[in-house]
Amino acid sequence: MLKKITQSVKPRCFAFIVLIFALALGLGCDNRYYDDRLQMEVQQLDSDLMNRWATSGVVVLDTTSNGPARKAQLEAGELISYVIVEYPVKSPGDFNSAMKKALDEDSNLMLHLKDKDPIRIALRRKGDKVGLSVEGSGTVRVKQIQPGTPAANADIQVGDIVEKIVDEQNINSIADYKRMLGKLSKHKFIFRTSELIGVKIAAVTALGDLGDARAIEPLIDLFKNSTEFSLRKAAISSLQRLVELSVLNDLFQEFQRTNVNQLPADSLQASQLESASILGLLTVDRTENTATLKAPFGTQFRHKSETLYQRINEGQIAELAQQYIQINVEPEQEIRRPCLAILGILKPISAIDALIAVLENPAEIPGIRFQAGLALSQIGEPAVDALIATFESGDTSTKDIAASALGGIGGAKARNQLISVLEAADEPAIRLTLVDAIAKIGDGPSIQALERQREQYQQDTDSGLRIFLDEVFRNLAKESM
Repeated sequence: MLKKITQSVKPRCFAFIVLIFALALGLGCDNRYYDDRLQMEVQQLDSDLMNRWATSGVVVLDTTSNGPARKAQLEAGELISYVIVEYPVKSPGDFNSAMKKALDEDSNLMLHLKDKDPIRIALRRKGDKVGLSVEGSGTVRVKQIQPGTPAANADIQVGDIVEKIVDEQNINSIADYKRMLGKLSKHKFIFRTSELIGVKIAAVTALGDLGDARAIEPLIDLFKNSTEFSLRKAAISSLQRLVELSVLNDLFQEFQRTNVNQLPADSLQASQLESASILGLLTVDRTENTATLKAPFGTQFRHKSETLYQRINEGQIAELAQQYIQINVEPEQEIRRPCLAILGILKPISAIDALIAVLENPAEIPGIRFQAGLALSQIGEPAVDALIATFESGDTSTKDIAASALGGIGGAKARNQLISVLEAADEPAIRLTLVDAIAKIGDGPSIQALERQREQYQQDTDSGLRIFLDEVFRNLAKESM
């Protein structure tokens, strides 16, 4: 994509894209530059952003309204990879001067001859001769070609009309950008830009790792307003990670209160330690009995966890996730899944009816229905009545998921319902599910109910239910050892 700085265009610059790049690309880096001439801010793109993107250049962060960059259609999020300058040739002096300038940086150029495709001329070593001379005024023609030179190996003939020389200079860094635009201060030039979706995805993913509450609003805006599925998927995944980070607030406040990055592992909640370790925020050494925050995200997050926790629990993300779990609202299952996961983590009672609707929907894929049941299980006791009603009225698949969710919740009400249904059920598949759900609860009345079932099938050693019950009791025996 070529962008001339003299073009006029309709501006399209979204604030959330600016903030995404300002936050995510600036992790530990202050390599920004405001170009007064073009009236825009750029920032160097490090090639190891999230260890997933091997492109370098400078990214446009923002452009001033009605400035040259805005008129040239440069937009936030575009990667400037080349600056291209054209040198018109009207005399041998123009030709020689253009040759010198174009070969100064990278020893190659594009030669434009009339009625021919552009020809790339590349020197093996700096200082080598191109092997071409020209003559004429106004109309400049090839005068001589020296044998054994790059010009002799190209499609160039004596008498060809030379129109212009084009120099393409690669931009890898802010230093390249400043140097090249300084050299071209008296010339018109063109940028070659790319709106690289991978760069944006990497930046959006980086926002999820920051654990910074300021990332929530731009991620929500991007998720709701972007037409790019890959960006929406990255945005909701980053929101899910922020939610996962927020529930670790109690753990990270232990580090914050003592103002240290290492604590005795046995002084901290084991489940939270495991979650933080899986998320890559800390390391646990059981031999040394230490839990150590990893730099930079873990050590930085202890300063941010409280603000993130409060912001997440304002309810905006839970409402967003609840809205997008329905297949008629969001057709992409890879977006419905993280929305369901978010509800399972946040456990909003207000989402129970919406989750039940997903669980009961025969048009929904089985995996999504099961995940809705898992989220209801995570919500816990408040979801028991809705799950019991769903079990009683649902088809076989619905009963299977509802029973499993009730087993995950446990408690007397869920247990008694499962036992009652098991003792009256005659469908083998449902009975297996009920046994598994009751075994999850594993309290005294649950074990007694399973023992009654095993006695009922005492003589039927080939029964699938009897085999499964034997396996359940073997596992219970192992756990009690």
